[in-house]
Amino acid sequence: MLSYILSAAVAYLLGSLSFGIILSKVKYKKDIRDYGSNNAGMTNTLRTFGKRAAAFVFIFDALKGSAAVLLAKYVLSFRGDAQLCAYIALIFAVVGHMFPVYFNFKGGKGAATALGATTALAPLTFPLVMLPFFAVVGISKMVSLASIISGLLLPFVTFGIYYFKGEPALVPTICTAVVAVLIVFMHRSNIKRILKGEERKIGSDKSKAEKES
Repeated sequence: MLSYILSAAVAYLLGSLSFGIILSKVKYKKDIRDYGSNNAGMTNTLRTFGKRAAAFVFIFDALKGSAAVLLAKYVLSFRGDAQLCAYIALIFAVVGHMFPVYFNFKGGKGAATALGATTALAPLTFPLVMLPFFAVVGISKMVSLASIISGLLLPFVTFGIYYFKGEPALVPTICTAVVAVLIVFMHRSNIKRILKGEERKIGSDKSKAEKES
């Protein structure tokens, strides 16, 4: 039990390191949540501070997810099941990113952190999730829709990877399904705008519908 509690706690604290907020405050002396969609994720960073800032946020938000699950699997699992510790860490790293304790519980939507964590545990996740992501972006020009679809694909991709490897798939599938639900929940306002045909698209006028990421 101690290993599971530690895995959750450490992952949440790591996930709460919101690099969109950190970068905006340290380098630009601003808070990314005061601009654009008011979201701390990569897409709002891209629109507000440019490509280099967005790349920084994506990489480090993904890396913190990777660090959380690997730490749980190889260090904190001394008194518990390593796989379960890692996937508990996945959930709590994503929750930390969404509701960061250091930043008044207002963070991002979790896609990059989830991708980094699941890729660290099953590297094939990256191409199997990112190919559909880029395909949807290319067709729809909506990052939010691509993030939602990729999030929904995550448990199916995870199950397939573990099944074909001949490894236990139940815990990874259930935990990535929880993450998928969290990602969709955080995109609920985007879903409403998509259904109304009001969601902002890549290259659209900045005065139009906001809050994507």
